[in-house]
Amino acid sequence: MKLNKYLVALFILIFSLEVFAADPKYDTTSGNACYKSRDVYYPLEDTFEALKHTLMQANLNIATVTKEDGVILAKGSQYNDDEETVTSITMSISFKELNGGGVTHVKTIASYETQEKQADSGQIGAAGISLPIPVPFTGKYVLSGSGNIDDSLWFQGFFSSLDKILFENYMKEN
Repeated sequence: MKLNKYLVALFILIFSLEVFAADPKYDTTSGNACYKSRDVYYPLEDTFEALKHTLMQANLNIATVTKEDGVILAKGSQYNDDEETVTSITMSISFKELNGGGVTHVKTIASYETQEKQADSGQIGAAGISLPIPVPFTGKYVLSGSGNIDDSLWFQGFFSSLDKILFENYMKEN
């Protein structure tokens, strides 16, 4: 009996990996990219807990949670490799249980802001003459780019992490 549970769980994992590994398809009728939403074959409560865990693993801090409305807002920042730019990510997730339960629809929207470290200049002078001198990297950041994240691989990574956490939680319970 326990072997059957493991086989079912393994089948679900293999099926989800095959489905999510496929090239993303784009929904041209509504204008929304379908790689930003999925039907997750777990109940709402399990999916909600796994969403929070996935966001924390991605170093995103949960700013707002309204489980009754099915919304999570998370934010996070990271220094890029050059340590002179910081990228902030804001992710909004809506989730709702579909008819009959056992399946949760998850839809995501994500945006980013990139800020660059700027050098300031100071003044040095005497006798009424002042010259600007550069003061390197005082910690002042200036917005250098922003927009929506529309990279299908980024969203595939998010949903793959969510699937992994859901699967691990399922295996712990059974």
